[in-house]
Amino acid sequence: MNYKDKFYTRYVTSHTKSLYGETSLEEIKKQFPIWQTYFGKLLPKNKNIKILDLGCGNGGFVYWLHKKGFEFAVGIDISEEQVGQARKLGIKNVFQGDAKEFLKNRNEEYDLIFARDFLEHFSKEEILGLTDLISNSLEDGGVLIAQIPNAENLLWGRLRHGDFTHDISFTQQSIKQLLKVSRFDEIKVFPQRPVVHGVKSLIRYILWRIIEIILGFCLLIETGSSKGIFTQNILVYTKKDKNTKKIL
Repeated sequence: MNYKDKFYTRYVTSHTKSLYGETSLEEIKKQFPIWQTYFGKLLPKNKNIKILDLGCGNGGFVYWLHKKGFEFAVGIDISEEQVGQARKLGIKNVFQGDAKEFLKNRNEEYDLIFARDFLEHFSKEEILGLTDLISNSLEDGGVLIAQIPNAENLLWGRLRHGDFTHDISFTQQSIKQLLKVSRFDEIKVFPQRPVVHGVKSLIRYILWRIIEIILGFCLLIETGSSKGIFTQNILVYTKKDKNTKKIL
């Protein structure tokens, strides 16, 4: 057992419970508006596609996908504690296992793969092999959607070092570089700004946009360009190159 396996064995006890408290379907449903804002516009109209959620945790996101009509959505997570939570809540299609082993021999099986808060748990060498496996597991033209820590954010260390099992963070340039090596195309990177769902969140959103302007101005002064993404997380949407041959 390596050190990460020891943490994943008690991942709920040592980490997620202190961050989010007790898990329930009602608490999960509170995330639905946020997921709809971030991911809803990226979902296809076809509800019969095969979707995989890598590092699915307690299965809340898979539950949301099921509620939206994507019945063939499944999740995989290495933490037995987290998968146990999903089963207690009655969330279907959530399995325990190592993602790399799970993806092997699943060539062109999925239309859409999510990797939310997932890639940062691997070393650089592991990530490259993992993105190759993801590419192989997608149909030609299949989609990968990832949520990752943003090293351009002023508080980037909060997420990078907030979990002892994190190994890396990204910028929009470095994630594009990684995905291009694994034969992905049409790479789009978006900020994950505060979601407006009330007066307080609206104020947060307005203040954050002001901060973004200030940070862009600082970047302009130093580099001559104000282009940058400064939110703590960034959202990545990319497609497998249709001309890609099997990598592994």
